[in-house]
Amino acid sequence: MDELRALGALMVPVVAVGGRWVPGGVLDEVAKFLGLEQIAHPMLAPDVLSVKLDEVMAAAQRYILAFPRAKMGMTVPGREKRDMRELSYHIFAIPIDFITVKDGEHYTQGNKPIPESVQTPEQIAAYGAEARRTMKEWFAAQTDATWNRMLSTSYGNQNMHHYFERSTWHAAQHVRQLAAMLEMADGQVPDKLPESFFEGLPLPERLWE
Repeated sequence: MDELRALGALMVPVVAVGGRWVPGGVLDEVAKFLGLEQIAHPMLAPDVLSVKLDEVMAAAQRYILAFPRAKMGMTVPGREKRDMRELSYHIFAIPIDFITVKDGEHYTQGNKPIPESVQTPEQIAAYGAEARRTMKEWFAAQTDATWNRMLSTSYGNQNMHHYFERSTWHAAQHVRQLAAMLEMADGQVPDKLPESFFEGLPLPERLWE
């Protein structure tokens, strides 16, 4: 962390050469930074992303309500501090962070502390319902100009379309993890999203990244 602070970076992943760095989560920026051919992919349209994100959050509500209560303390592989309460809450916090972040701010990407009032699967699902309502209302108020607007945060300099895609695939990756954890807990995944649902989203190759 001392090296990150010295660079002026506030979060990982980061790609650094000497005293220069770029956020490691923006692959096109990494390619440009390293002098490589950029690997831009066609982003799904905002209205498609909106539908997918809502379905991701709906799935997260189903999954956490189906999670065996005695096994809520299970932790994500490689993330010993992230139990099922934190993983499921994080899925809903990601889009809320996206729509509330302001230019020039530190973009936490849903990693703010969980409120003490959100403890049980039922309370987490209720927070999810609130997040879904908030996102739908926010999206309905946007115009075509929204998606070209640039936003400069600790994560990088990208337009709103990119940030929206990032929020969608970020939440989608974690909902895949939540489903896997439910299976590991010997639970039944209700109406599991098929892998075909995730097509068009630039998800990490491995489940636990």
